[in-house]
Amino acid sequence: MKSIVLFFSLLIFVSHSNAQNNVQEICGYKTELERVVKRQPNYLIYQNALFEQAMQEFNSLSTAKRRIEADTLYFEIPVVFHVLYNKTAENLNDTCIYSQLRELNNAFRKRNKDTSRIRAIFKPIAADVKIQFVLATTDPQGNATSGITRTYTNKTTFAANQFGTYTTNMKYSANGGKDAWDPTSYLNFWICNMEFPNYIGIVYGFATPPTNAPNWNGTGATKDTNSMESGVVLHYKIVGRSNPLAPVKYNEGKSAIHEVGHYLGLRHVWGDGNNTTGCTVDDGIFDTPNCKAQNATCMGQNSCTDASNDKPDQTENYMDYALDGCAGMYTQQQAFMMRFVLNKLRTGLPYRIIKYDTIAEPAAPVSGFKIYPNPLQEGNNFNVQISGQNNEYFATSIIDATGKEVYQRSLMANKVHSIETSGLAQAIYFIVVRNSEGKIVYREKLLIL
Repeated sequence: MKSIVLFFSLLIFVSHSNAQNNVQEICGYKTELERVVKRQPNYLIYQNALFEQAMQEFNSLSTAKRRIEADTLYFEIPVVFHVLYNKTAENLNDTCIYSQLRELNNAFRKRNKDTSRIRAIFKPIAADVKIQFVLATTDPQGNATSGITRTYTNKTTFAANQFGTYTTNMKYSANGGKDAWDPTSYLNFWICNMEFPNYIGIVYGFATPPTNAPNWNGTGATKDTNSMESGVVLHYKIVGRSNPLAPVKYNEGKSAIHEVGHYLGLRHVWGDGNNTTGCTVDDGIFDTPNCKAQNATCMGQNSCTDASNDKPDQTENYMDYALDGCAGMYTQQQAFMMRFVLNKLRTGLPYRIIKYDTIAEPAAPVSGFKIYPNPLQEGNNFNVQISGQNNEYFATSIIDATGKEVYQRSLMANKVHSIETSGLAQAIYFIVVRNSEGKIVYREKLLIL
């Protein structure tokens, strides 16, 4: 593993002044990091310690005898979109915001059609992050809300100059913006104009990753999780899929996906190196191949040669710059890191939703459990047989796709039991069998046609 830094402030910056074929330096991370380290010399030490803790937990869970059951636990994060507008075009309609929320959920739950872009070599590690985003239904005062606020501002732009530098005025009502809702309970998005007149560069988005690492000395190096500046800022033209105002290559809503990755603790996949030193630094995530610098195309070159298990640059990763038109995945370890951040740092932010039994011993061999016919026609009965000791009973449940138990019955071992399905609609179900200790010993999908 190369040198690592886990958390940092991020901005996406696009320059329009350079016609070279080389990829633009479109992120201000290096400048920001130098500023942070000058203020807090121990910044890298503490962030590396947190990352090591995360990797130890990942390895421990990977080898544990007890494991998290698939598809049983996910995180749900309430979000609020603060729309700031000076001109009518900046006041994006609800449809555009709903589209962005849908793109976020499709990406984080691996439900997007863009997964077809993932090359075969990376498909096995493409992850369902198990994080979902929902519009807030109550505001901090307990009042009903749509999860969208709209505020007229006298600011024509929140850019500081034509070179892409920006202010944080959009986060303060007193400065022409909108005050954040409690950042420990909501993910705040600010949508505003980040374009400077006659601009050379433009900020499309920036985020505030958390800095409350273990053993932190209390002063903080960037924004703490309870800071009223915590959240994600997006330029209004790149919000949502097929935004009619979007520039070419920024019309799929991927910038928001990238920024939320930073908000939840991820680095760029190239570790923020450059073409000279890039192969000597890394993002610290083992299943993202090392690459020399950011990519802006889907070419898939192999810019760094690893000693073992060498793979090409992962341009389909949301944390590279080859976003709209290329990106379609987070990796398994990136997914773990984002959930680690929710469990360790942003602890009050998500709801933890359990569909059914989260922890269970690995299931016994399938040969001890028979279910037939499977699939079966709607309304027909199916048979179940469970191997065990004579006179041993098993609790058997049928679970639907939402995690709701729709059938429960106690079945004796070594007998054939006929199960009626007259009340079950056409769908995919799970049959879950527990022994007398309540442990899951068998589980299998049931398809009703």
